[in-house]
Amino acid sequence: MSKKPSNKAAKKGAATAAPSARGKGSASKKGQSSPANSLSTPAKVVIIIFAVLMVVSLMMPTLSTAFSNNQQAEQQSSQDSSADSSSDSSSDSSDESSTDSSSATGVAAVDAKYQDTDAELESKLSSDNTNLATLLNLGRNYMRWGASVISVSSSDDDTTHGNELLEKAIGYYQQYLDLKDSDAVRVDIALCKLYEGNTSEAQSDLETLTQNSPTYAPAWANLGMVQEYSGDKDAAKASYQSAIDNDPNDEYGAKSYATQRLAALESSSSATSSTSTNSNNSSSTTSPTSGETGAKGLTDTLNNLSGTGL
Repeated sequence: MSKKPSNKAAKKGAATAAPSARGKGSASKKGQSSPANSLSTPAKVVIIIFAVLMVVSLMMPTLSTAFSNNQQAEQQSSQDSSADSSSDSSSDSSDESSTDSSSATGVAAVDAKYQDTDAELESKLSSDNTNLATLLNLGRNYMRWGASVISVSSSDDDTTHGNELLEKAIGYYQQYLDLKDSDAVRVDIALCKLYEGNTSEAQSDLETLTQNSPTYAPAWANLGMVQEYSGDKDAAKASYQSAIDNDPNDEYGAKSYATQRLAALESSSSATSSTSTNSNNSSSTTSPTSGETGAKGLTDTLNNLSGTGL
């Protein structure tokens, strides 16, 4: 809206300037008709070119503004069309998904969310069992599927089902490692073991990874999370600091995550020390809670930002 007044003003200025230039030319001809007629043809051409250039230069802001407005209008129209299309497709898909999964709850709902996608990926892998992208996607999908099942499980059968899915994830990750080494995949395998309840094995795997790849920040951040979950806050702080040191530009998201968890640990320590005389059990209850929060936050951030390449 703010560009229209300036557009008109520019045009008005251009229109005023052009007659003025022509006016001066006319006055010259009236007052000095004889000398004007004596000008050579090249001189006349130079004068005409100069006049044209002056008028065009005055009109340039107007042309530029008009072009900019037209371009913005086209972009806005394109964006509106895309938004309308996206809105229509998303509403259609949400209606379909709500219809399909409205009757499913708990583990059944989780299974319905993942099983079709994994079935398609497994069918794709059957025609090319060395496809790294398919193996990686299968590993990640089964890891998320298994972790989600365990988070909503209400029976031993549900937990067993979740662990079986996590074992499938580990299997696909191992197939990936047989073809190409990846620190990020090794981190995901350790997380699968953590979700299965094998905390000590997950920690051991991550400790080995930080020794073999000491500059890989996500390994340090995940190790800190497992240590925090286990209640070893001092070790967790050291690992988080290593994650920060090795991810100074937050390339993996490890720095952000580790900084957040360090702040939470410091806050927890301060609160515990200030009330230590009245809450001897506060340390034991605070640590698992913060550890569980850390595990969830780590899964949401680092699994997708860990830099796994094909």
